[in-house]
Amino acid sequence: MVATDVRDSPAAGFGGPFPGTSERGVLARARTDCPPRTLRLTYQQLEVLAMKMSLQPVQEFVGADPRYHWDYPSPGAVDPLRKLGSVWYFGLPLTSAHRDAHNAGDALGEGLTEEDRYRNEGSVYPHASLVEMITYQARCFPDIAWRYMDMGHLGWPEVRAAINEDPPDVAAFSVYTATTLWAMIVAAEIKRVNPKAVVVFGNDHAGILYQETLTGKYGSRVVDFVSTGNNGPFTMMGLLTHLQGGLDLRKVPSLAYRVPGGEVVNQDAGTFPLNRRILPDYRLILDQLENHYDRAFNVWYAKHYDLKRMVTVPLDGGCTWGKRPGRRCMHCSIQGLTPKTVDVASAIPVLETIVGDLGANVYACGDSTLGFSSEQWDGNISYLNDMAEACAKSPILQKQRFMLAYGLVYEFLESAELCKGFVRTWNVGLEAFDPKLLKADSKGINKGPERISEALELARSLDYKLFASGIMGLPGTTMENLRSEVDSWLSMAETYRDLITSISVAPPGIIPGSRMYWESYKTHPQVRASHGEILPARRLTALYIRENTEVELEDVEAAITDLRNGIAELNGVTEHMKFGYYMLGGRDEDEALEYRLLDEICSQLD
Repeated sequence: MVATDVRDSPAAGFGGPFPGTSERGVLARARTDCPPRTLRLTYQQLEVLAMKMSLQPVQEFVGADPRYHWDYPSPGAVDPLRKLGSVWYFGLPLTSAHRDAHNAGDALGEGLTEEDRYRNEGSVYPHASLVEMITYQARCFPDIAWRYMDMGHLGWPEVRAAINEDPPDVAAFSVYTATTLWAMIVAAEIKRVNPKAVVVFGNDHAGILYQETLTGKYGSRVVDFVSTGNNGPFTMMGLLTHLQGGLDLRKVPSLAYRVPGGEVVNQDAGTFPLNRRILPDYRLILDQLENHYDRAFNVWYAKHYDLKRMVTVPLDGGCTWGKRPGRRCMHCSIQGLTPKTVDVASAIPVLETIVGDLGANVYACGDSTLGFSSEQWDGNISYLNDMAEACAKSPILQKQRFMLAYGLVYEFLESAELCKGFVRTWNVGLEAFDPKLLKADSKGINKGPERISEALELARSLDYKLFASGIMGLPGTTMENLRSEVDSWLSMAETYRDLITSISVAPPGIIPGSRMYWESYKTHPQVRASHGEILPARRLTALYIRENTEVELEDVEAAITDLRNGIAELNGVTEHMKFGYYMLGGRDEDEALEYRLLDEICSQLD
């Protein structure tokens, strides 16, 4: 229900009636905080071109498709006899993914210390897409109870007991590739206790694999709907309205479901403009922040920040690197993402509440935030300029550097001075230090270690914090490359240890939505044979590395372990620098146990 496996996840960002949500028969590919360009095509003509979640990367369109309903709430449209009692929103654990020092709560484990429980990046901040939907529901349907559950913090016995005590009428899940197994387990338990419950899967994995999810061995039994685009709050509010008798199901955007006979229908729609959406209200889950996320933040990041918590806000998305998809950064080109931003004037009060009232840092969970300034690329996007000016005028925001923002090395060099008043941390995708490895698969355009060094020195001179990420096992990698990359990462970590909050290095994840997965699917029978509702991402990544490098996945993982150990040695007892790792999953004793649990629950379904 939000873009990117994140992504992330991380992740993409209801008052009513909502201002500015009337239907428009236009699509915008450029900024959404200025009048969009009108394309000389109707939506009917664009149906085959409109943004679809699929294996193949496609172009994203931005706009309010008039085929669907976008205005909520709809007064008087709900049948009181069909009123829903409760909706639960689930974030899921990564226990079926990589275990070791990057555990995410260990939903089946016992005897964990508090420090162990919170040693994972996903625990530090809430799921923006889920809180966004909760914000819409709280304003659109204040009489429907809701519950937010992040299983990175809650153990399975606790969640299972809550389901058995009072199961939800509707359950919405944010599903990543590494969390699919637990999504199925929790959904199956809900269906076992309340067979009439409606289960909705969203986010990139389920959205891309909606056909496989709705027709798969498990999904066909426990999943009723899949959100297939970046319209989570509108998909969810439309579905809730429909379930209460207030809206034709065919008017709900970005929704896939089975029809009689088993056929799957996908109501694809473009991305509703960010500047016409309401940002998530984290005051709604203040208890979760206090009881869980703040503790996680304190384990790893409190030493680096004046503000002692972190939340994510969907302020922008896409990237401005070039006019054509093939010339964008590789990530945005693969995803087909187009530049889009919130309206700065409407975002400032939200940021003031988050920073001033909640005392939180803000992770701007866009794909290339530091590229949205008038000094860059075409010179027609002034988002960062406007944000810098507005923050400087705000009595609350002018006192704090509160934002964590992503940017390519080039983008940081161009925007660092402009953003130094409000951006606290530069989230930089370095990818790799050897420019030969960046030729075909880079998310960025870093142009080698000299440019990286220049950006890092600028970050030091302007007192930025650094969150650095990279990939080991890119095409062309040799054993010599691996050793050199470990040395380069450790050298950077030691040189800039006063700036770095976190280093995250991982193998290339072969997951739906990536060009790598699409190409592997086209060329390898083994990938097609493994394709389905739950993917063996580790096995597919191993195949990709074997086919495109001179090393094996085990070599890459050994190099990453060396890097992790080196960072631990640098940390000493202070542990001021976190090390992260992408969760690939893989068959092990714990994952086999999770499959047995899923099969056991499914055997009890009607």
